[in-house]
Amino acid sequence: MKQRKAKSVVREYGEAIVFAIVLALVFRQFVVQAFKIPSSSMETTLLVGDHILVNKFLYYFTSPQHSDIIVFQYPWEEDRDFIKRVIGLPGEHVLVRDRHVYVNDQLLHEPYARYTGNSRSDTFGPVVVPKKGDRIEIRSDKRFYINGEPVPIPTSPHHPQGLFQPRNDGPPVSGLETFYGWMLPPGTTLQQSLEPRTVEHDFYFVLGDNRNNSQDSRYWGFVRSTRLKGRAFFIYWSWDRDSSFVHHIRFDRLGKLLDLPAY
Repeated sequence: MKQRKAKSVVREYGEAIVFAIVLALVFRQFVVQAFKIPSSSMETTLLVGDHILVNKFLYYFTSPQHSDIIVFQYPWEEDRDFIKRVIGLPGEHVLVRDRHVYVNDQLLHEPYARYTGNSRSDTFGPVVVPKKGDRIEIRSDKRFYINGEPVPIPTSPHHPQGLFQPRNDGPPVSGLETFYGWMLPPGTTLQQSLEPRTVEHDFYFVLGDNRNNSQDSRYWGFVRSTRLKGRAFFIYWSWDRDSSFVHHIRFDRLGKLLDLPAY
């Protein structure tokens, strides 16, 4: 009897441990996940060494909104996660000019945006953010159309040829490929006509808060809705590696909620 009871207790503990592991994995996959900030692209909202929690189930029930700080798979690589702020929603027009951002011709109030030193050319756009159900085509006039309206193709201010390099290890590509290539057959260029086709996913335009030091939608294009991981909402730990040992921990940032500013 005692031997059976001991085996029963061991079995119960084992089942409890397995259940806890499965529950933790499910929680991490679908509910909340922790991330660490590795770069300064979101300063001063998020600092290098901040550890944040990301709500992963929110976007199962609703779509991202203006100013959401989102974590997503980098559009050009499967194994990299990025964090940026949502600026343009599906179907909106975005323009960046002289440190100002316009969405649908309305100037944004951006208390979170940071510019440092001499600003490099930050003129970008206008660009149209595609949405699910849009009809896209290339006509014989060698222009790109969304829902029958001609859409300007972004050019890079740092490359006179209008080429972007969204991958560190890849060759430069055109603005058409960078921003609209996901919706077109491989190899499509403006030199060929393309019959109208339907956009299958929503897309988002995102920027880093540290505008002079952020590789974002201005460089590698839109974020597809299927690549979203969740919205950042809480800083649970912050560690400054550059400070002395005594001052490593940023106590003023612990437990900080990432509030959404008025848009």
